[in-house]
Amino acid sequence: MEKILAVYDTDIEYATRFMEYFKKKKNIDFEISAFTKKESLLDFLKLHRTEILLFSDEMIIDDLAGSNVRYLYQLVENPRKAKEEDPTQIYKYQAVSQVMAEIMTDYIRRENIQAVNTVSDKAEIISICSPIPSSSKSYFAWSLAIMRSHQSKVLHIPLEIFPIRLLSQIDNSNQALSEFIYYLKENSNIIQCLNTLLSITDKLSYLSGISHGFDLAALSKEDMIHWVEEMKLHTDYQTIIFSFSCYTEAMAELLRQSDKVYMTIEETAYEKSVHMEWEQQLEQIGIHTDQDKFIKVYMQNTDMSTAITGISLLELQKTAAWNTAMQQVREG
Repeated sequence: MEKILAVYDTDIEYATRFMEYFKKKKNIDFEISAFTKKESLLDFLKLHRTEILLFSDEMIIDDLAGSNVRYLYQLVENPRKAKEEDPTQIYKYQAVSQVMAEIMTDYIRRENIQAVNTVSDKAEIISICSPIPSSSKSYFAWSLAIMRSHQSKVLHIPLEIFPIRLLSQIDNSNQALSEFIYYLKENSNIIQCLNTLLSITDKLSYLSGISHGFDLAALSKEDMIHWVEEMKLHTDYQTIIFSFSCYTEAMAELLRQSDKVYMTIEETAYEKSVHMEWEQQLEQIGIHTDQDKFIKVYMQNTDMSTAITGISLLELQKTAAWNTAMQQVREG
């Protein structure tokens, strides 16, 4: 049974916008119900378990006490109040898609916190790596993560020293990854912190946003061992995907800890030479890339990132990187 998302607003036109939005979206796991009269809403809630209620009338809060609603989100008219005071308060006068993005980001965060003590020994760790960064390789990593998120619960962690906004729906400005790395070095119970910092796009959870590349360089081998072990044991994600293009002791340890490693290579003579040297250096520290878990993925050198705002998901699906990722998903 699909979860129910109810919208209550006395403005008929506003409620209708949500109904139209959900009719067009095919990948939202919610059934939408919109109400413009309080009595109709309260009657509905008596009979139906509702996962999310989005409402604009503050006067209704007292009527909802003890109701059949799991999460409440309030539409507010002051954008500053919506952003600074409470993530459950959403600025009303913006695109429905943005309203839903903010709701789903907080919803996933709260769901993850509730699942913090769930033990899972089935988490698969995947690394997507190359010593040379490029937009095509980043597109491949995001494409693979998005596709896998439609099959299972996936967390993507791009470890980018120089993060740029390749995808329009990805926000790197919150410095969440830097905040998490600081917490990782100072605390043993890291998962609750991790879950509060996650964002979501489509069905994919992700952790990104670095204040300075030195934060990644500061990760030690011991930090990485602790991080991966905690995620394997104390999250309910079935797949955790790291992507990176830097070579440090911590990243080498991540390769050891990974169940599968995609080594992305653009087919130029220079890049093939660099990869050969990289593999030789890995051999020197006991990482043998002839193991079955290492998969070489050859990429086309394409660059669509012509705007600071990044490309859309629809544009991503037209790239060669998306097709390459699709092939890897099909091959398992």
